[in-house]
Amino acid sequence: MKNKLLIACMALFCATFVFTACSSDDDDENQVLVPGIPSDTQAKQNPALPDVANTVIPNLVYTVEEVNGRLVIRFDLTGIQNPNDLAEWLRLYGTTVSNQNVWLSIDGQPKGFTVVNTIDEKSGQVAAADLVFLVDNSGSMDEEADAVARDIIAWSAKLTKTLDIQFGCVGYDVSGYVNGAYDFNTADNLSAYLDREGYNNYGTYRTMGFVDDNLKGKAENYGRVYDECGVMALRFANDYFSFRKNVNRVYVNFTDEPNQPNYESKWSVEWVKDLSNWPTTNGTIHTVFSEDSTSYSYYWKELYYERPWMLSEYTGGTSIFTDPYFTDVTLDDLPITGALQNSYYMRLTNVDNLFDGNPHTVKITILTPDGKVRAEREYTLIFEK
Repeated sequence: MKNKLLIACMALFCATFVFTACSSDDDDENQVLVPGIPSDTQAKQNPALPDVANTVIPNLVYTVEEVNGRLVIRFDLTGIQNPNDLAEWLRLYGTTVSNQNVWLSIDGQPKGFTVVNTIDEKSGQVAAADLVFLVDNSGSMDEEADAVARDIIAWSAKLTKTLDIQFGCVGYDVSGYVNGAYDFNTADNLSAYLDREGYNNYGTYRTMGFVDDNLKGKAENYGRVYDECGVMALRFANDYFSFRKNVNRVYVNFTDEPNQPNYESKWSVEWVKDLSNWPTTNGTIHTVFSEDSTSYSYYWKELYYERPWMLSEYTGGTSIFTDPYFTDVTLDDLPITGALQNSYYMRLTNVDNLFDGNPHTVKITILTPDGKVRAEREYTLIFEK
């Protein structure tokens, strides 16, 4: 009788153990599937902001990796400024860190994730970017054209030392055409393009002309708006430049004029606002406006005279305003310098169900422990392996 009871108890114990083990194995969300990445059960809901947001989260790109047979999604973002000290760039801390200041959810479900701040020497990560200069080379830019070209050359050489980066350039003017383009290349080759022999090595001529006949033909057939239109230059680069896959796309638009789409919505800054036209993975746009931003205040009008820095607001970029002579300003002064050097990689797993061909809502919330830095942004992404 004792033996039968012992056998029954052992059977019950084994059944319980097997049931528990099976339940644990089936419940992936309760597991740390990849070393170093917290499980989703350790994640908390995105907090509600106690006040209005006071900084901007930029557009992002994502890559898909496989680690130990498990899928991992990595979100790449450029740096985020501290609105209380513009010389300071935020360091982000994710799930399970005592000073967590960023949260991530997908379709309302909190996700466990880690953050790598690429500025940290021990991160072992080098930020990567494809950077396009969009340059208004109309006559009104003549005062600052040489200074812009000089700074593009010096700045590109400097960025190359610390980043995995390549550079391209698009020129546009009052004729309403894309009148110059140089596809991605090294800083040295971009310098050679801006310093070509002949009439192309001074003033606004620097960003006119083509090295590639194929790009020249594309530009001649791309369209015309009869006025300066940075969005046309932007879209031209997006359509025809050789961007690398899963690398941050960054644009810097230099102009002293409104964006002038000539009443065509496809060339409007509002076109970029629409995520179906300009998904977050298309990149972030930064603005350098070298004119009094209030001088056109009477004329600001959608599809006619548009504020070019709205391209930055819509994509999470930054803006800087200077005078027509680019006085006391270098590209090192641009917030984008810090944004590139202070990038982030956010890694999460338990993501297999996201690759279903449907759009998913990614929500990122930033809230420092003292509540002084606040931001939130939602992205709509269709994940592909």
